[in-house]
Amino acid sequence: MLSRKVITLVIYLLIISLVFAIQPYIIFAKDGTIKRFDVYNDEETTVIPFFLILPIFAILAYLIVLVLEVINT
Repeated sequence: MLSRKVITLVIYLLIISLVFAIQPYIIFAKDGTIKRFDVYNDEETTVIPFFLILPIFAILAYLIVLVLEVINT
């Protein structure tokens, strides 16, 4: 059986890959570059930067693994 860390890492990488594939407007500029953080929200800046979303996705991936373990036991 795979360890909890490996499954979490795989889910995390899948989520990050999905974000890069979709390129949501709130994180990416029109030319595909990552927007920089700034309180003043214009076309090139965002209040929700990519470096803030990464740990949130990591926690979400870990919670998904925990829920799957509870369901399967």
